[in-house]
Amino acid sequence: MLEVKNLKKSFGKVDVLKGIDLKVEKGDRIAIIGPSGCGKSTLLRCLNMIEKPTSGEIIFKNKNLMEINNLNKLRMKIGMVFQQFNLFPHLTVEKNITLAPIKLGLMSENSAKKKSNELLKKIGLYDKRKNYPEQLSGGQKQRVAIVRSLIMNPDILLFDEPTSALDPEMVQEVLELIKEIADEGMTMIIVSHEMNFVRECANKILFIDEGVVSFFGTVEEALNNKSNERLNDFLNKTTK
Repeated sequence: MLEVKNLKKSFGKVDVLKGIDLKVEKGDRIAIIGPSGCGKSTLLRCLNMIEKPTSGEIIFKNKNLMEINNLNKLRMKIGMVFQQFNLFPHLTVEKNITLAPIKLGLMSENSAKKKSNELLKKIGLYDKRKNYPEQLSGGQKQRVAIVRSLIMNPDILLFDEPTSALDPEMVQEVLELIKEIADEGMTMIIVSHEMNFVRECANKILFIDEGVVSFFGTVEEALNNKSNERLNDFLNKTTK
């Protein structure tokens, strides 16, 4: 479904990604883990071209994204959920969700509202559809942000540390929603420090260290790996 080949990204003289290779199959739930500053979020942002890679290839449905000009069309199929929600504060929950599909001509206003209502009912926030983001808790904002991505019917969902901006008591409600989406077969790539969640939700782990892939394999292979000292050291410090 998606393949990354020798992907590099530099900011000035700082080489953040130093040649990343990754293959994503349909239905994969890949957790990207690694120490702070290793390039996890940068890789995620490169995958839907929020950050343009310095070099390399990102092949999605047999097309090299480095050569695509219409990024709006691309982002319909590779959705992204951010750490800080990125909701429009002046728009209601309903309008935040329906804005993109209406503007891009994917749905009529009535169809978008109908689909928005269905999704909000599913996550228990239908009664908040006329509220503004400032009237929501952090967990509610993040669930709305996830629904905003889902309404576009993406092929892949990218999550950039989706619980890092939440109070501890709100983390679980967001993680449960992500698990539900995963169980329904959505292909997803998640940057997360929640290792218990990674074990429950992901089927593969990509461990990045100093801008390179130090390990890529199944969750079981990662947890039982005895040869990769750097991975073991990281897991020992982060796994409870």
